[in-house]
Amino acid sequence: MHEVSISQLWNRAWDLFKVNWLLLVGFLVIAIIVSLIPYIGVLIAWILLSPALVRAGYLVALKGQSSFGEAFRDLSSLLKIFVYELILELIPGILIGLKYMPALGSAIAGLSEASMEGGYGGVSGSMALSGTGGILLLVGYILVFILNLFGWAGPYAILSGRAGIFSAIGQSFSLTAQNFGKVFLAFLLYIGLAILGAILCGVGLLVVGPMWYVFLPLLYLALTGEEGVPHS
Repeated sequence: MHEVSISQLWNRAWDLFKVNWLLLVGFLVIAIIVSLIPYIGVLIAWILLSPALVRAGYLVALKGQSSFGEAFRDLSSLLKIFVYELILELIPGILIGLKYMPALGSAIAGLSEASMEGGYGGVSGSMALSGTGGILLLVGYILVFILNLFGWAGPYAILSGRAGIFSAIGQSFSLTAQNFGKVFLAFLLYIGLAILGAILCGVGLLVVGPMWYVFLPLLYLALTGEEGVPHS
């Protein structure tokens, strides 16, 4: 099996980030700003900007450099990445959404019953929500973590031309299962770095976040035996 050092990959991601920081940070900042626009902005960020950032990170890992224009050049691949991520997030998204949907009905019912019974209906609705709704929320977030842990490699299988949307799911899960220790360690290190970045007034996330988009394709290229950009 191809030997992979997670620490060396993080060092390479850092070196590549320093060369491409304007591209990567620019993408992230633009996506955040656009997503603040209600409805249409969120859709643009999700459908176009997020997949383009994934492609930009992949090209940086593969060739050493990229550009905004190159990241948007293959719209077909961007659409495939969007659909892939939509499939992965669909089930946990539904579960998380179900936690909040009853809240609206509970609040409306609570207000109505409170006016008739002195407020006890609102309390009972809140208690019911904290039970079932809390479980749905927990299960949803656990699924988000598991699906991201096992499905992270799918977009790079698509970009490399090795797989279509659905076969990329199987390839990603298989690749992660075969290298679970290394992948899990990589995710734990990212979580630790993200927490550290958040502590630093959130500014550190502008480094850790973009680096993650370079680290993941580096990890994919290493685990699949592709060479990628030479180590300097």
